[in-house]
Amino acid sequence: AGMGEFPALPAPATQGVEKLGIEAFLDALHGPAGRGVAAGEDPAAFPPTRLLAVDVRSPAEFETGHIPGAVNIPLFSNEARAAVGTAYTQKGRFEAIRLGLSHTGPGFSNLLDTLMGHGAKLGDSVLVYCWRGGMRSGSVAWLFSLCGFTVRTLEGGYRSYRRWCKTIVGNAHAPAPAPVMVLGGCTGVGKTAVLHELRRLGEQVIDLEGLANHRGSAFGAMGQAPQPSNEAFENVLALAVRRLVPGRAMWLEHEGTHVGKVLVPFGVASWVVNAPGGAMVVLEMDTLLRVKRLVEDYCSEENLKEEKWVDGLKECISAGLAKKLGGNRVKEALQLLDAGKWEEVAEMLLGYYDKLYTRWLSQTQAARTLRVSCPTAEAAANAALALQAASAPGEASEEGRRQSKDEEPPSTTCSSPSSCPAAAGPLEDMQDKASKGSETKEELSQSENVPRFEGACFCGEVKVACRGEPRSVSYCHCSICRRLSGAPFSCQALFTSEQVELTLEPGAGLNSMRTSRGVERHRCASCLAPVRATVLGGRLSAVPLGMITSWRGGGNSSPSEGLGAAGGPECLRPRHHLYYGNRVMDVR
Repeated sequence: AGMGEFPALPAPATQGVEKLGIEAFLDALHGPAGRGVAAGEDPAAFPPTRLLAVDVRSPAEFETGHIPGAVNIPLFSNEARAAVGTAYTQKGRFEAIRLGLSHTGPGFSNLLDTLMGHGAKLGDSVLVYCWRGGMRSGSVAWLFSLCGFTVRTLEGGYRSYRRWCKTIVGNAHAPAPAPVMVLGGCTGVGKTAVLHELRRLGEQVIDLEGLANHRGSAFGAMGQAPQPSNEAFENVLALAVRRLVPGRAMWLEHEGTHVGKVLVPFGVASWVVNAPGGAMVVLEMDTLLRVKRLVEDYCSEENLKEEKWVDGLKECISAGLAKKLGGNRVKEALQLLDAGKWEEVAEMLLGYYDKLYTRWLSQTQAARTLRVSCPTAEAAANAALALQAASAPGEASEEGRRQSKDEEPPSTTCSSPSSCPAAAGPLEDMQDKASKGSETKEELSQSENVPRFEGACFCGEVKVACRGEPRSVSYCHCSICRRLSGAPFSCQALFTSEQVELTLEPGAGLNSMRTSRGVERHRCASCLAPVRATVLGGRLSAVPLGMITSWRGGGNSSPSEGLGAAGGPECLRPRHHLYYGNRVMDVR
């Protein structure tokens, strides 16, 4: 063929190759978010992908973590990747490219063969990504496009997926995708079995222990597959959460900060503690029934037939519980195992685990705590009881409402009663403020006359938008606010959490700190400016008044019009004081 007949070569990742943002990439791979799953289906058991996704990173990178559903067709081996990276650092880009070509040039045909071995046919659409969305994915995309495939690459590469995972489940401020129902109960009540029954009944369930390949106790690894890396666990968890229907409840088990050696992402750990929009459902069961269930789970005839199963139980006690039980009790437990007295061992261990769980349960910040008495150990019956309790209307339990003993009892006093006709009540009334007159996000977004207040932290990486008037605006003189701000008092506007939306720039984050029961404060991770505090387990949000720097809506008000403009900042005028008896100075 003459030169005029030879097709023009497209430039890598430019001509004939489309770049997709992370949401568009996931839509192409797994479909739109929020579609839900069928009754009995695990949100983390992903159906076949819509398109073939190719991860061109090295096998070691892929094994550590990858986008669920992708296949690995590495451009470099582990050794070649390390050599090219060293060349880039020591000799520069050109020498790294030369070395890379020496490793990959002869193997381009193998890349095509492997791609077609995964079922791809000429003309098919293929998704390609590497670590940063740079030369590796660009080169492979160029090759596949040249050979007749329709290729799309992930803008920002796998790194953009990891950042997306952080926004979904990894950051402490990550919003729950749905009302969260946390299933709790002492060891042996069968929480995981009840969750599976709830899933069979059509409830949305995320099984953290199932994803982590661990049952959560010192014996949790027995009979399980190896645990995934923290990165792989978070990758699957975030994508499973993406599938959930936002308006329906999501059930989680009451886990700690880790399941075995796998860390629970900060966002999910926060949902477990606070149960935002939902409740803590605690299963209560007689000790004898729990002992029976534990024996069935760990000492069944099938288990005992496995070689060295009892030795594994003894190792779990000796290695995992020796410091907590003490030498004498460990020795006694091992002797009971040798004698085949499974029930006595289980009852002994429950004494330890019950005390541990009681302490863990006391740390919940859920607005509602529902206790469910389980007369049997049948998971199906107990799932029905849990659903019945969750659907029954009721107020938050005293345990869910009680404030920390370390926090001073709030008081409300107007410094100038004649100027404060609309003074709000104390913090005990905040729950009423959250329920009375609280609009949904949809109602707020559809109303054109609702004022909107916007602002940002000092560095601008965290932005806040509040729709609608605040429930109250107050000066706070509590010792916690004083010590955290370094000022004699703080001033904040109190909104329902539905009214407040935080937006983070790429790479930005929040630092969170729980300062008292039901109160969690958030600061920009870069400039450390306070941006929000959540109250009553997340039902209310207190926004520092200094964050709200501009507004629109509610007529033609603008910042220059001053206090009293229609729909403008008049509603932001502080109306009362909190903890006024503890003040260090007066405000008039």
